Amino acid sequence: MDVFPAFYPLAGRRVGLAGAGEGLDARLRLLAGSPAELVVLEVEAAHSPEAWAGMALGFIAHPDEAFSRLAADAARQAGAAVNVMDRPALCDFTVPALIDRGALVAAFGTGGASPLVAARLRAELETRIPEGAGRLARLLDDYKSELRRRWPDPADRRVILSGILEGPVAAAVLEDRPAAEVQELMAAAISGAARPEGRLFALSPATLPDLVSLRALRALSSADVLVMAPGVGEALAVLARREARRLAPAEASPERVAALLAEGRTLVLLADPGPWREAGLSPEILPVAPGS
Repeated sequence: MDVFPAFYPLAGRRVGLAGAGEGLDARLRLLAGSPAELVVLEVEAAHSPEAWAGMALGFIAHPDEAFSRLAADAARQAGAAVNVMDRPALCDFTVPALIDRGALVAAFGTGGASPLVAARLRAELETRIPEGAGRLARLLDDYKSELRRRWPDPADRRVILSGILEGPVAAAVLEDRPAAEVQELMAAAISGAARPEGRLFALSPATLPDLVSLRALRALSSADVLVMAPGVGEALAVLARREARRLAPAEASPERVAALLAEGRTLVLLADPGPWREAGLSPEILPVAPGS
């Protein structure tokens, strides 16, 4: 990972913009829906650090490199993190290709290496992320405190949330049905949710990442524990939750696996499931995608 992707809160922030032409207009359109206070600097003022005072971020878009360099230096002296359009060497951060759904934002970046590649990926995925995805994220944020109170264990809460995301609540939000109906469905989902049941999956560690089925990807992304030998199945482990605990097969005795399942945990065996089957456990064998 050459660059670290991070999301910067804009509420209550001042963002400065300087430059001219279509580039500046594009940056203004990009930021127009944000809660930040946007300040467009006069070209003559852009080289003065005082003009950038109080700005959290500075966006510069100008065809002249000398102008851009001086403006970037001034903004940086004032404490702003700087982006200069089409000049990655002058940037503190780059602007990724974005899918904006309000509370949900997806970003695709190459660190300035090839914006076209990022834009192409964004275009391919844009239609797969529904317009209501941001509303769904906002709804879950509204219920965050209640969900944490009822399910203080993050693993339990994650399973409950997965059920909500796959059930009638999510469907109602994505279809933009009335708020009263959504709240009623959410209340029913919370009151009727039971303690999560443990799940045990198995996936061959030799599976190629591009042949992982959607079901297998869901299992990996929800796993609390991965059972895998060191250095085996690493390409698949990358697809799993980064917080998932890793156990070597020798550490995952049938008794320990059974105890984790009793706690409601989700485990994925990236190993031969034979020893656990012989002990009476029944892992679900995850399929690979067609074409394998």
